Amino acid sequence: MQRDILIFKFCLLIKGIYMKVFLYIITILALSCHSRCYGDNSFGYLSYSTHNIGDDIQALAAKQFLPKRAIPIDREYLANFESDQPVKVLVNGWFMHTKSCWIRTGIPPNKSWPPPPSIDPLLISMHVTRSFFAECFSDESIQYLKEHGPVGARDLITLDELQKKGIPSYFSGCLSLTLKNLRNQIRKNVIYAVDVDNEIVNYIRSKTKTTVVVMSHAMFYSQLSNKQRLDYAERILDRYRQAKCVVTTRLHACLPCLAFETPVLLIADYVDRRNPRLYGLGNLAHHCSKDQLLTNQINFDFSNPPDNPKDYIPLRDNLIRVVENWVSNNMK
Repeated sequence: MQRDILIFKFCLLIKGIYMKVFLYIITILALSCHSRCYGDNSFGYLSYSTHNIGDDIQALAAKQFLPKRAIPIDREYLANFESDQPVKVLVNGWFMHTKSCWIRTGIPPNKSWPPPPSIDPLLISMHVTRSFFAECFSDESIQYLKEHGPVGARDLITLDELQKKGIPSYFSGCLSLTLKNLRNQIRKNVIYAVDVDNEIVNYIRSKTKTTVVVMSHAMFYSQLSNKQRLDYAERILDRYRQAKCVVTTRLHACLPCLAFETPVLLIADYVDRRNPRLYGLGNLAHHCSKDQLLTNQINFDFSNPPDNPKDYIPLRDNLIRVVENWVSNNMK
């Protein structure tokens, strides 16, 4: 009897040890999974306080690749960012408002570019506007871009300028081409007219019985928090995902529609070198000038809109490959 009790206690002891080891292993695996799934604060993306929600659409395009705890970093104060540890930052978008070209509230920084050593960047989908050339192509900045290249140029004019300076670079296109197409979204019988004038809206309505809803990317609430801005941008993207068609002058209404396979018509006078922002991107979608539209020079059936061209797909696939590899290589 005594022997049986001792054996029983011994079995309980062994069972307890095994249980502790099992729980320890489960805890380690859970922590490891949490690190892989959510990461830590060593990743970042650019945030905005502009009057254009298109900036935040580009932020969402970057954020979707990053761990959930990735931190927002204000684009215009990028050079002032401080961190105890290096932060891997996906640096994309339009560059940039500086002290010499300041349109937002708040005091402009004395220096906006290049980023500090605490930022370890992936430079991709960058558009350099002419007012930023002096800072972007200073000796200090050229050295920075060479050290952290190759630089992915969002458009062909930016690519030309980078290559003139001997900066390793390539045409990446825009990250908004990689936004996820949620295929369970139900299409609605609605056309969104985004930042087009009344003449165009009335023309569309004269050509179809489909409801036409007028929208804008202009932001009148620039003091919204980063989360509020991203939530608002996501709601706009949901509209584009569900639309029958989108007609727009906005690049970052057009490109997400390509990603969502939503028929889109871009209204622009030029999509060549005369329009630096659109050069290399505008021709990815059906496009025409306002005059061409109103004088029936474009064959676009608003009641049965045509599928988008597929020329964007190689750019999208390469963007996904480059960013996913960068994130994977930098995960702890």
